[in-house]
Amino acid sequence: MTSIQVNIGDHTSPIVSPYRYMPWPQSKRRLINWARWKAKWIARTMPSADAYFRTLPDGRSLTDLLHDRSIWINYSPTMPYYGESVLSGKELCISERSCRIGRWTVLGTLIHELAHINGAPGGHSKQAEEALLHTGLGKLSEKISGIDDPNTPYDPDIEG
Repeated sequence: MTSIQVNIGDHTSPIVSPYRYMPWPQSKRRLINWARWKAKWIARTMPSADAYFRTLPDGRSLTDLLHDRSIWINYSPTMPYYGESVLSGKELCISERSCRIGRWTVLGTLIHELAHINGAPGGHSKQAEEALLHTGLGKLSEKISGIDDPNTPYDPDIEG
């Protein structure tokens, strides 16, 4: 089965960014591989995940994105925020900042950035962040109350 790819040194990203897109260091590969595996598990077991992703502008399901071998997950040791992606592109990057917080934040960042790749508006997009609610990585009570639960990667403060 094909799969979204993790850059382990076998890919050079064409993206020009002040935060160089790099291969995942050996010490972090277990973390990103877990996040990729967990994202596939979510897509397989939560129909709401694929359904939500199909509503995004490019219309692809989360399953489709996770099986697209042309999408690369890169790493950045210096990016000051959690991640970034090229809108409707094939490259995303997850930062050391995400890694330091932990695997659930890396997973949340991966899902958020895949939503951007699927056409959710760039920047701190509520539409991309809402993908976390439909993948079990946030609570509806957070969205309704606006109060962040520190036990989920979802951030209700992200503006549209």
